[in-house]
Amino acid sequence: MRRSLLLFVAFSLIPISSVYGKELKLAVVPKFNSVFFDQSKAGCIDAAAQIKGVECIYRGPDISNVRMQDQVINQLIDEGIDGIAVAVTQSKYLVKNSLKRAKEAGIPIITYDSDIDASINEDPNSLRLAYIGTDNIELGKSLGEELKKLRPNGGTLIMQSGRRDSPNLNLRLMGVRSALSGKKYDVPPGELLNNDLGWTEVREPFFNFDQLAQSVIQMESVMKGRPVKADSFIAVGGWPQNDQALYRKMIAPYQAKINNNEVIIVITNTSSEQLTMLEDNLVHINIGQAPYEMGRQAILTLYKIVTEQKYDRIIYTPITFCTPENVDTCTKVSGL
Repeated sequence: MRRSLLLFVAFSLIPISSVYGKELKLAVVPKFNSVFFDQSKAGCIDAAAQIKGVECIYRGPDISNVRMQDQVINQLIDEGIDGIAVAVTQSKYLVKNSLKRAKEAGIPIITYDSDIDASINEDPNSLRLAYIGTDNIELGKSLGEELKKLRPNGGTLIMQSGRRDSPNLNLRLMGVRSALSGKKYDVPPGELLNNDLGWTEVREPFFNFDQLAQSVIQMESVMKGRPVKADSFIAVGGWPQNDQALYRKMIAPYQAKINNNEVIIVITNTSSEQLTMLEDNLVHINIGQAPYEMGRQAILTLYKIVTEQKYDRIIYTPITFCTPENVDTCTKVSGL
């Protein structure tokens, strides 16, 4: 750790413009602008500020839309960007379009948060030079294992995801199913649970297409117990809690169900707003990622690639486990 810090400080003292003849513009492209991805923006800006001659360009679409994300990347290419870190919305489309163009232009590409998946039918390493972010299968397993602690004899489950074709979210769904069923699946998102070690998914996951209002409506149907009924709810992203006012209004009538463990709620991510809701017992468990660190490491990795230094091809950022009992300290354990 100390050696890495010293190396980082040493790098920051070397003006890039004096060595390479120009300043470096390195881009971080989220799936869309949100509470979660805004934290990767902060990491991107802070890392670039520590290296002379490096600028963080953070730019993403306002909504989760692969064509809009593709347009952002093409715009960055036209502007002469020196490196791109992208949270992949949909692999096939980006690889056939803007990422192919970036590769042909000699612009290094890395992924963060969401990697290129197997749908492209070729080795992702031929397109992207590194992945930085959560080990999404392990995150999914952690969501499942935490649910099992509160409902050890199994139960009925509804999960919530963003898009059917989202690479990282499908890995999380598979991880949950693996933890609950004890099975190993070859292809994400795995298979619907059907009395596997006592666990049954009452329907396929809700897909909210990153629409926060829709995610809250979907979750409310679980809390109501109609039109479908389940005793457990897992969100593999933070959507329903990303609009705190809307979430609080929806969940308030069901406080007794939460207190009595009638419905167990496990939600991904640990923004400050989510932790206040956890502290108020409006959710049972939040499992957090490290978006700030993703953005920070994205800039550091692109910098190393462009300046021809050694770099790690895979950097898994940590996850944190937060409950009402440890809410004051859970995200501080790993310095996040």
